[in-house]
Amino acid sequence: MSGLIINDNIASLNAQFHLNQTQNALAKHVNRLSSGYRVNSPADDPAGYSISQRMGGQVRSYAAAIRNANDGSSLLQTANGALLTDNTIILKMRQLAIQAANSTYSPKDLKVLNQEYQHLKSEITRIAKTTDFNGMKLFDGSHPEYKFHVGIYTTMSDRLHVHIGKMDAGEMGINGTDILSRPNSLNAVNRLDVALDRINALQGDIGAVQNRMEWTIRNLNNATTNVQAARAQIRDVDFAGETAKFTKRQILSQSGAAVLAQSNLLPQAAIKLLP
Repeated sequence: MSGLIINDNIASLNAQFHLNQTQNALAKHVNRLSSGYRVNSPADDPAGYSISQRMGGQVRSYAAAIRNANDGSSLLQTANGALLTDNTIILKMRQLAIQAANSTYSPKDLKVLNQEYQHLKSEITRIAKTTDFNGMKLFDGSHPEYKFHVGIYTTMSDRLHVHIGKMDAGEMGINGTDILSRPNSLNAVNRLDVALDRINALQGDIGAVQNRMEWTIRNLNNATTNVQAARAQIRDVDFAGETAKFTKRQILSQSGAAVLAQSNLLPQAAIKLLP
């Protein structure tokens, strides 16, 4: 359509349309640059938004699994510390039993040695009753097995198990021992050796699980980094490219406003045609 018309300023309408488009795009650039994200809502990139949200959930789950593994390692370290004490105590008890097995000691001497022996044996039981982590008794038999959830899913592969059980003097088989005579001392040595074997076996199990915890934490940290990097590729904004687009839209906005102002003056030419 050609000619001079005043009811519908097509040039102005076109200028308004393009200016609105530029302003909408400029608002998106401002949103991206201010937030640091390319994808701020599902409308920006439906598929990318969905994937990035799922990856964000994975990152949080990995963080929780890392905390679980660290807490589990702390629990095992507490248990291992108590077992180290038990080991030292039993070695001292064995030393006393070997000493009492010698015929050079009188009954009075054996009574003195046995007094120390019995106190050490009582300490083994006391440690079993009092050693706890976060309010949980580790060696009284109330928690024979601990399951550490160190993965982000629900399979058996996402858990580490360790059996601890009861570790008092009675459970170790040394509760009724004494060193008041040579035969009793020799019997105590044999039973103390069995108790040492049990402690060493448990320490081995705990140490093995602790090593697995360390490798698990390392793997979880690596997985977290990889997922975060992949999520950043999808969601984070490229500041260099976005800044260039923002500058382009700013120039278009300014020129569009200038053109709109000029197009609004075009119908005024019709006044000159009036006599």
